[in-house]
Amino acid sequence: MNQADDHFSPIAKEYARGRLGYPLELYRTLAAQCPARDLAWDCGCGSGQVASDLPDFFTQVIATDISEPLLALAPPDARVVYRAAPAESSGLPAASVDLITVAQAVHWFDLDGFWREVLRVLKPGGVLAIWGYTWPDVNGATNRVLGVLKQEIAPFWPARSALLQSNYETLNPPLQELTLPAFELSAAWSLEDYLDHLRSWSAVRYYKEHQRRDIVEALLPEFRSAWPTATVNVRWPLVLRVFRKET
Repeated sequence: MNQADDHFSPIAKEYARGRLGYPLELYRTLAAQCPARDLAWDCGCGSGQVASDLPDFFTQVIATDISEPLLALAPPDARVVYRAAPAESSGLPAASVDLITVAQAVHWFDLDGFWREVLRVLKPGGVLAIWGYTWPDVNGATNRVLGVLKQEIAPFWPARSALLQSNYETLNPPLQELTLPAFELSAAWSLEDYLDHLRSWSAVRYYKEHQRRDIVEALLPEFRSAWPTATVNVRWPLVLRVFRKET
């Protein structure tokens, strides 16, 4: 991953406002698979949605991203070291990491280079957890307006987004895959929270740059009409794939 793949620095504030946290039970389940709980590496950490929760489960947390504007928006925590580094060259010592987390980010990486780095830094028995989500589910009316937005922005997704939109099915790291329970994300959101989430998408950014039109703003009347109540439970199935480095 190089600077050409940094799709979010120009919209760092929108990204930080619009991105999700994850269930603590997910981290608890992942930690239980690890050989120890000394060090977790959150790779492609963005503005710290995962890294800020990992210290509840691991003694030390290193969080890396190529976007310094995103790193600057991560919540300060003495238990987390944030630093700018590509996924393929973390700077971590060999065989030092118990858990690697990659949330909503692996599709941006040079996968061959990342797999080499994973094999280098994981301890024997260490775990790599990759997850993501795609479209938010609200209700039929809101989802139909979202469908219009998705159609408008479809040509503007970076090519690597296809990996996430295919639910990471083609990921094939040189590790042993584990089977874990399914997880669902949910958030009690206002309409503005939901719109912030849409504004954090790379394709929305590129649509606006190329078309000179804010597609979220253009569809605002339709979203307002469809939004059912002041606060809505928004849902996303979590796409989760977990692997272990063999001893």
